[in-house]
Amino acid sequence: MSARRERAARWWSGVLVLVQLDLRQRLRTTRWKVSAAAAFAVVSLVVLGSLYVMVGAGSLAYADWAQNLYVIVGAIVVFVGLVLAPTLTATSINGDRKDAVLAVVQATPVSAWQIAVGKLLGGWASCLALVAVASPYLVWGIVSAPYGVGPGLLGVVVLCLVFLCWCGVGLGFSALTARPAGSAVLTQAAVFTVLLGLPAVFGLLLQPVSQDHRVVRAEYVYDPAAPADALPTCRDVEVTQSFAHTERIWWLLAPHPFLLIPDVVAAHDNPNAWSYRDTRPPTLASSAADALSDARTGPWITDSTCADESTGARYSTDPSRLASPYAEQRAHETASVGDSWYIGLAMNAVFGALGLAAAARRLRVPAGRLPRGVRIA
Repeated sequence: MSARRERAARWWSGVLVLVQLDLRQRLRTTRWKVSAAAAFAVVSLVVLGSLYVMVGAGSLAYADWAQNLYVIVGAIVVFVGLVLAPTLTATSINGDRKDAVLAVVQATPVSAWQIAVGKLLGGWASCLALVAVASPYLVWGIVSAPYGVGPGLLGVVVLCLVFLCWCGVGLGFSALTARPAGSAVLTQAAVFTVLLGLPAVFGLLLQPVSQDHRVVRAEYVYDPAAPADALPTCRDVEVTQSFAHTERIWWLLAPHPFLLIPDVVAAHDNPNAWSYRDTRPPTLASSAADALSDARTGPWITDSTCADESTGARYSTDPSRLASPYAEQRAHETASVGDSWYIGLAMNAVFGALGLAAAARRLRVPAGRLPRGVRIA
């Protein structure tokens, strides 16, 4: 056991040396300082600008704005990070190969996996600087949010892990392509495929997964011979309605970071959101998590009958008159809130692991057959 621990310690010591070399190489340039300053300026502009527009103009109370601050800052960090994180590693291998630096590292007694993991962690550490830059606003958002400190910190941890996964994706493209520009373009194409492509595919598949069902619903009939102020007669009729079975394709939305991060904290959000018990509007996190949960649980194949309509629960503001069918429908739609983020994180981890494995495979020495345009040194 001691020999195994010693080998593991030597292995990780080699990785840490490669991480230090990668970070020193990045710190020699001034671009990271400009990038950090620009990121802080963007976050400050959006946060303070929204505070002035929504609260300063009097269109929204500070409490309603502050409960969404965590999601606002998180969305900015996610978007900027997904643009920045893969790019930091998308040129790390083919860029070093182009500068004739990679062959020197491969000549040392380190394995291909050590080089790949070292470059992955080096790029990830650089990306975490974005989270550090936005940390004042993240702390402000965590304190102001209704979730609590624990779920807020968990959301930040999951955010950092998503960046790690996409650093692995960029590393894989860097190893598979000869030119840094090509790997950067492919990496950004993969990012926008997840951000825009998967939701688009989800929307296109709504019609193919739709299915007709026979349901009973309330129908109001007016008697032409009755007086003008007479109320209509309610009767239950059986009709055919089409429902989209999104529970078959919801997984297309699971890896989406803008749905994944809110789902982490939404389970600890205001429990009365979207109900008659609370007049405060729901947070952006609960709205996004509800949409993901609704897609995962599928359609509510039930409609209101005359007995349900007679309670007046649909239009009542009294929670005691809330009819059970509507409560059951709400419970059905929100049944998976907080239960999907780890599935999305696992899918992102698979993306990153595939990229890391591809990078380690291309870094093996001797290299054997190389693709056209790739050189050793």
